[in-house]
Amino acid sequence: MFSSSARIESPEPALIRSMPTDSDVALQRQAAIAQLRKACRNELHGTTEPPLPTGVSVIDQALAGGLPRGQIVEAVGKVGRLALALAVLAQATQRRELTALIDGADALDPSGAADQGVDLRRMLWARVRNGNEALRAADMVLGAGGISLVVLYLVETKDPQQAVRAALWSRLTQRAQRAKAAVLVCCDRPLAQSFAVATLGLHDEGVRWKQSPGGRQQLLQRQTRIEVTRSRLGAPGDVQSWCLSK
Repeated sequence: MFSSSARIESPEPALIRSMPTDSDVALQRQAAIAQLRKACRNELHGTTEPPLPTGVSVIDQALAGGLPRGQIVEAVGKVGRLALALAVLAQATQRRELTALIDGADALDPSGAADQGVDLRRMLWARVRNGNEALRAADMVLGAGGISLVVLYLVETKDPQQAVRAALWSRLTQRAQRAKAAVLVCCDRPLAQSFAVATLGLHDEGVRWKQSPGGRQQLLQRQTRIEVTRSRLGAPGDVQSWCLSK
């Protein structure tokens, strides 16, 4: 009698993968959204470095955390420019950042700046005669490295030969990006214009007085309205008042 046997081999056990739960999918989606937001924020700010807080809540909120490193922000107005510059410098130097003030109006009083909280040991002060010299000085400072914030304090010139050339603004933008430094331009009319990622308008809203013991009026505060007139970092049109100390 002929008999045969057949060996039946069982198939390899299938690899069983657990399906992601709804909570896993939600966490992955949140992580992807967070990475996308970070990438967009870094692209707008021009660097992966976090922005430089100014200590002025109006500006920090409007500019997504502060002055973007590697970019130019312009503050334009007839009043409040020096007070704003000192407030930003004070905040940066108190955070132990190295800063520079390019002074095109010989406006700085060192003792007054120290009273406003500026650590003069962490601020380079350069006095210049016009806007072209200011941008060249800023270019040299940024090229040297180690500076986190450069503030340019400029005034309008009626001499067309002293008008700041566009090529200097372009070079300054490239320098700031390479140095990952924030640049704040304080001026009485728009100068950086399209080279700035944001423009802040400064408007006078009057002063506050207090009565001195002798019956005389003493200046207490000057109030300035800050308006975001143009921005690539957020929605323009934000308007808030800011009280400047005397």
